[in-house]
Amino acid sequence: MNILITGGYGFLGVHLAEKALKENHKIIIIDNGKSPSPYRLRSRHKSFKLDVTDPSCENIFESRNIDIVIHLAGIRMKSHSQGRDRTEDDSNLTGLANMLTLSEKHGVKKFIIVSCSSIYGNPGSLRELPFREDDDPLPVNPEGMNNYIKEYYTRRWSELYNLETLCIRSGNIYGPGGNSGHGVIPSFIESILNKKKLIINGYGTQTRDFIYVEDFSDAVLKAIQDKEASGIINISANKRVSINSLANTMSKLFKAVKIEHRNNHRISINHSRLDNTRIRRTGWEPATSLNNGLKNTYKWHREQYEEKRKSMAAGLRLKNAFSRFPKRILAYLENILIFLLIAFLQYNNLFLDVFSSELVIDYSLIYIAIMGILWGQRQAYLAVVLSSLLFIGGSLLSGIDIVSFIYNPDNLLRLAAYVLIGVITGYSIEKRNRDLESREYALKSLTKKYDFLENIYNETRTIKDELQNQIIETEDSFGVIYGIVQEVDSLEIEKVFSAAIDAIEKIMKTDSVSIYTISDNEHTRFMRLKTRSNSLNGKVPNSIDLKKHPEFMEVIKSRSLVVNHELKEDLPLLMAPVIDNRDVIAVVSLHNIPFENLTMHYENLFQTVVSLISNALKRAYFFEASLRDKRYVANTRILNPDTFENILEEVRGKERELDMSYSLLRILSTPFDNLPELSDIIIKTIRDNDYILSEWAAGLPALRPLCRL
Repeated sequence: MNILITGGYGFLGVHLAEKALKENHKIIIIDNGKSPSPYRLRSRHKSFKLDVTDPSCENIFESRNIDIVIHLAGIRMKSHSQGRDRTEDDSNLTGLANMLTLSEKHGVKKFIIVSCSSIYGNPGSLRELPFREDDDPLPVNPEGMNNYIKEYYTRRWSELYNLETLCIRSGNIYGPGGNSGHGVIPSFIESILNKKKLIINGYGTQTRDFIYVEDFSDAVLKAIQDKEASGIINISANKRVSINSLANTMSKLFKAVKIEHRNNHRISINHSRLDNTRIRRTGWEPATSLNNGLKNTYKWHREQYEEKRKSMAAGLRLKNAFSRFPKRILAYLENILIFLLIAFLQYNNLFLDVFSSELVIDYSLIYIAIMGILWGQRQAYLAVVLSSLLFIGGSLLSGIDIVSFIYNPDNLLRLAAYVLIGVITGYSIEKRNRDLESREYALKSLTKKYDFLENIYNETRTIKDELQNQIIETEDSFGVIYGIVQEVDSLEIEKVFSAAIDAIEKIMKTDSVSIYTISDNEHTRFMRLKTRSNSLNGKVPNSIDLKKHPEFMEVIKSRSLVVNHELKEDLPLLMAPVIDNRDVIAVVSLHNIPFENLTMHYENLFQTVVSLISNALKRAYFFEASLRDKRYVANTRILNPDTFENILEEVRGKERELDMSYSLLRILSTPFDNLPELSDIIIKTIRDNDYILSEWAAGLPALRPLCRL
């Protein structure tokens, strides 16, 4: 096929072109040459140095019978855009429109653009990852917004003019040919090669989906040849890698100096991972692991670095030689060389048979001034001495005796001029140098103060960002907790207790939660199991005797969280009360917790979750209490038939879903005919959440949930 690649000499373009040429496709490249990749395309191809907005591009379409257009012009392969030129963006859209117009006009079979993962924006929580093609784009940075506009243009062209288009949304592409502006991996490699620290913006908990450029190129060519590949398609490794993990991996592989975190700007995208199910249907699979991809990329960058270093070695050696030469010796050498030059210019007639006209300018004055300006007092005074000796020696050699020389006022004036120029320039420059040193000292002092204040500022920002992460980034964030609690609050009252278990499991990352209720009967000494996690089947009792478990009694009396510090096996690790006014109506417990979660943060989080979810639990608890008059036969604890059937169905549902067993008992005969009297006797022998039904003709059955041990 004839494939036209715009921006074909950029990072993606050269790799796509190279891959396509290996598969015997014919490649035509349009590139304006402004942003070439250091990675060179060596295979034979046809290229045109044009901008995609140039009307001359139509000549290429007319003469080349193009089948596929891959539009890469204007792509910025960055993790996050750092300020964009509006003129450049306008030019990119104009170029896109020009390519779409020419493609539709000349019968191109498929038009492809490459977008990026930032078009999806931030996930509400990690549970929303990976992003799928049918997820709504919600860009939060300029790069994502520009890609959203490009995709909109392309889709509308397809709808209006029946041009088959494909919008590729890529993960973070890396590989040979990228430079420090191409994302975090080339930046890290550059730092490693230059023996610098790896700088991580933020805490490094932000995650990216990295894909090697050769895997990406292979996927694009698969999509070109697949007739079903149109519309939008993700190309990624579908693996979430944190920046901290990436830095640690590269540090181990390539021996980085040190890793440093900085909080100097906000991270616009916290987490990113793309679902690649659709592209894998074409038969494509990512073939390069992250470690191998990093090794290949590092190897290429190191070769480029070595070549550059060799080419600069000669110049650097010369420059370094001068920089290492002591300045004081250099000043004396320079002074003597200039003095010899001045001596030759001023008195060459004494040594050579050369006619010298009468001097209008005394070069010695210029020499003294230059040395004072360049090197200060010491060299200015040396220049005065040398110039004076030169003048005296020249006069004596020309035949003037010493007495005549001394009594000539012009000679004394010239010597005085030497001294005056030397003193003025030397003193002025020396004063200036002292002022500069004083200012430099003041600047260093201010810099230290600034660094101190900056450290305080960064520490403050760190704390602020930690709180911000609690709100918008982490899985136990306030936003996530609030959303889960709101789900529980919105449920039907009958489903609140079981939904509360699910909510606590999600937030606390555990599968061992139980809720026990406490009877409003002042004589009760038992807590009854209301609901529990599936994993606790057969591991927790249906009722708890408060006299035998003082820890639960402590929860009720203190109305606060109690921790099982002694790690008693028959007790939960954390127990928190559900409080109505000053009465404890239920206890929520966590039984099995990973050791690393036994922290104050985890305890506070559990207490917060129970507090937030208490309203829903209280609503359900008192709803059941308020129904007693309607549910029971007057003056008894005997349920009416409809209520009993509803409860029986609910218990059977728990048996199916949670494997919570129950027993259905039938009383075949009784000596009592009075229902209130019979109710009082039975109530003394059953628990609060056991139920009685009067069938009026067949006796009194009792229904009670029972956990199998």
